[in-house]
Amino acid sequence: METTIIGQGYNIDADTSMAKELIKQFESRRFKKFTCLVAFASCGGVSAFTKYIVNAKKEGMDIRIILGIDQKGTSKEALEEVLKWNVQAYVYHTSSNNIFHPKVYLFENEDIFTLIVGSNNLTIPGLVRNVECSLLVKDIKSNPVHHEFYAYWKSILDGTEINLYPITQQFINSLVKNKLVLSDKERAEIYDEKSIEKKSEIGKLVFKTVPLQKFPIGFNPRIIRVKKTGIKSNTPQKTQALLIGNEVLIAEIGGGSRWKQVNFPVNIFENFFGAERGKNNYTIELMNISKDGTLGDVETRQAVSVKSQNYRFEINCKETQRKYPGNEKRPIAIFVKLDGRAFAYHVLLSGYKRYSSIKKYLYNESKSSPRELKRAIVHVEALHAIYPELIL
Repeated sequence: METTIIGQGYNIDADTSMAKELIKQFESRRFKKFTCLVAFASCGGVSAFTKYIVNAKKEGMDIRIILGIDQKGTSKEALEEVLKWNVQAYVYHTSSNNIFHPKVYLFENEDIFTLIVGSNNLTIPGLVRNVECSLLVKDIKSNPVHHEFYAYWKSILDGTEINLYPITQQFINSLVKNKLVLSDKERAEIYDEKSIEKKSEIGKLVFKTVPLQKFPIGFNPRIIRVKKTGIKSNTPQKTQALLIGNEVLIAEIGGGSRWKQVNFPVNIFENFFGAERGKNNYTIELMNISKDGTLGDVETRQAVSVKSQNYRFEINCKETQRKYPGNEKRPIAIFVKLDGRAFAYHVLLSGYKRYSSIKKYLYNESKSSPRELKRAIVHVEALHAIYPELIL
């Protein structure tokens, strides 16, 4: 028997997380069955595993998902994403004054099983960001733990439980109509309001920040985290999706066969990205937001500064694999500050829906000389006024 502690979010140098462990189990291709019993799920947490579920189904894996909806902890989008998986998927819910609160992930084949039990919900914080801890048990099926698991959850796993409801679009619509399930956007707005209340209660107490656990390779969720800002403007207040930070850099990308190497003026290189001219050991972390809103893998990029006063970082996404479109249709990159040295970026090409409006706004805001590439650092609220559908 093998037992392992899966820590997450505390000793981040260990680089362990539930997301990383689940990806490892799916990619091992050793298992024929996967069972998940989880209290709360978000679109981000669920969507990050869609490709693994799809691949596992192609190889014949039997998949069962049982989710809770208590305390509005599971979102409408999460249920709809699970529905797309076309697997055995259910909600467990009662009207009693208790909560369906397990966090259990079980992989099995004919001979062995891997059981993970702990505190990790099927959400981005639960899978990567939060301080969590779970226990992994791996052994042959004769281990009593395997039998006890099925004995305890018998009626849920054999489908005879009367409080088990198959996930259908009609059922999801009914849950939303009866306010038992909220959208990710609504849940995040409530979270923000509670965070503001919490800060006001704390008063003058100041707590230190800590680095957050990195997304592991292959963990690519669709981010839907909403945060309101207090910026006043003449336009109606918008609820905006972002991770952390309010500063956004909008920048034209210059030409050449290697246009993925994006050059910046030294003031942006140093003041926005935190680099220092002449010090090429400085690195940042970049995550691409694709055209469909998917968040890419973490890219660790080294600052490059040369004597010719060239200051750059490299980006790598689908857009940069194409031939440079020319100076009249220069690509536009949008960089958003996250935490520490982390940034999200999005690349717009001519022909993309918001390219023209972003380009017009950039040319109005830029203080660059006529011969220079246009760049402007703006507040995220301004960006969302002209690009409201962009999920940052």
